[in-house]
Formats: sequence, C-alpha cells, structure tokens
Amino acid sequence: MKEKRPVLPGEEVAVVEEFLPADGTFEEDGKVYAALMGELELDLEEKTATVKAINPMVELEQGDLVFCAVTDVRSAMAICEVVAKEGKERNITGDTNGTIHISKLSTDYVQDVGRELRPSDIIRAKVTQPRPSVQLTTAGPHLGVVKALCRRCRAPLVRKDKGLWCNNCERAEVRKISDDYGEVEF
Repeated sequence: MKEKRPVLPGEEVAVVEEFLPADGTFEEDGKVYAALMGELELDLEEKTATVKAINPMVELEQGDLVFCAVTDVRSAMAICEVVAKEGKERNITGDTNGTIHISKLSTDYVQDVGRELRPSDIIRAKVTQPRPSVQLTTAGPHLGVVKALCRRCRAPLVRKDKGLWCNNCERAEVRKISDDYGEVEF
C-alpha cells in the first residue's frame, strides 16, 4: 500500500526510523526531506519515501531527435551541445555534449567535417548512443543543419537550390542541410 501527496523541495516527509530515503529524497539528522517538487510516495510495505517529479527533466534515449549547437569541428568529428529534444519543452538532464563522427554525418562520402558543419550551426540529429557519452548522427534527409550563419559576415543563410546563400555577402556556402532548413522555430 502506498500513501501519496504533493510536496515541495526541502519539505520534511518522514523520519528515518519509519521510512528510508529513496529516489527524490535525502536524509539529514534523522529526517527525510523532499529533494524536488513532486508527488511523495510512502511505500508502507517497503518502508521507503520516494518523490516523483511532476514535470521531469528529459533524458536522452537511443533514436531521439535532438537540436544541437555545433561548438567545435575537428578533422574526424563535430562536437555539439544538445539544447533540446524535438517535441519537448523541458531541459535535458545528464550529459549535454555530443559528438558526430565523420562516418555518421551523411549517407554520402564525407571528406571534411568542416565542409558539412560549422561552429554555431544549429542542427537536428538523431541519438545513436545516449550513454556513457552522447553519440549523434545527421545521416538522413530530415537531419542536418536547420539554421546557419555566414562564415564571413554572420548574416543568416537562406536555402538556394541544394546549398545555402548569404544575401549580404552574395556568396554560397555548403552544409549538410536538413530537408526543412529555415522552417524550424526556436
């Protein structure tokens, strides 16, 4: 049998003589406190106090589509900061840095990562491995750059034919762009 009620962080929820702290709780001076806002569950059989978040943080799973900001480009990989999971408005918990190996950039042969992605590009990627480190791929038509800035003047690039164009500098740039480039709102 379980007893449930809403609690706030820091609220005393039990004493250690009656319940052991479990997920979402902590013990201090013989008392059990809520570590987060949520629903308290006092398990009368197991004698545990658990708080489950009402609106939990998003954890990345294999196959999730995520939006990332490219932070660094190296010869064989790009390093990104995962900023959001597609379809979710909550922050992401855990490791938010991910890498894309050159072999996972495209279904086509890629000779140079820097030709496909640039620092500050916003990309949509798929999580191929969430743990122990986040591994990503942009191979696929719906994956790739969704927003980019000109290398020279930092103006937003627009899609033109199969590439990107800077109206300010009047120059073309190449990226691994998604099929909905320029349509994604942040």
